[in-house]
Amino acid sequence: MTKEDSEYFSAVYERNADDLYRLCLIYMKNKYDAEEAVSESFIRLMEARPEFENEGHEKAWLMKTAVNICKNMHKSFWSKNVVSDEDVLKYMTCPEEVSIMEEVLALPPKYRMIIYLHYYHGYKAREISEMTGISTSAVLSRLARGRQKLKDIITEGGFSYV
Repeated sequence: MTKEDSEYFSAVYERNADDLYRLCLIYMKNKYDAEEAVSESFIRLMEARPEFENEGHEKAWLMKTAVNICKNMHKSFWSKNVVSDEDVLKYMTCPEEVSIMEEVLALPPKYRMIIYLHYYHGYKAREISEMTGISTSAVLSRLARGRQKLKDIITEGGFSYV
């Protein structure tokens, strides 16, 4: 690997590692598997060496790769070591983010990732569809149902930020 390559991959890592880790941690709910998925994502980036139009395209490629890796790992027998939600929450940056993420983590897994990708990363339904392999209509349906479930959770808990 040349010095240029090393600098490029370091820069890509710096831009994307935290977001990928949070995504993988939310999906896997296991910090070791999340770290492994992030590492594997960057290994695949180095092996594939794709050309990106911009940093957004780069991030989307890495997110899709990470989701696919997480899906494959989740099917594995070894993915049964689950850690608490506190491990996910300690990566949130402010108290409001922690409060909201607690509610997101209370959602069933099929809604959790869709809500996270849409609201925390700003991806549109079509982009989430491409990343997850779920149809766009299913993504939209999960977003609507996930929002409703979040609203129900929040109003049941007496929270006032709805």
